[in-house]
Amino acid sequence: MSTFAQEQSHKAAIVAASSDHQVALATAKAAFDNSPANYPTYAAAVKAADAAKMRAIITSSIANGFGPGPAQSLYWLTGSWT
Repeated sequence: MSTFAQEQSHKAAIVAASSDHQVALATAKAAFDNSPANYPTYAAAVKAADAAKMRAIITSSIANGFGPGPAQSLYWLTGSWT
């Protein structure tokens, strides 16, 4: 059973990870500039942002005693469990 403090800590970590994710996506979008030549770089940046968000959530989830969280999704995205 989790404590209120663990739940609040995990929620705060998710909010922070989501904020960082949005900044990374906006940065990638600005660099993309709708140019087909820039698409591979944009796609890689989006994938990296998604993986970073999942890693932050997994780290918080484990630290707060909730287990590995979205580890399977991270594996599907990156081919790695970490």
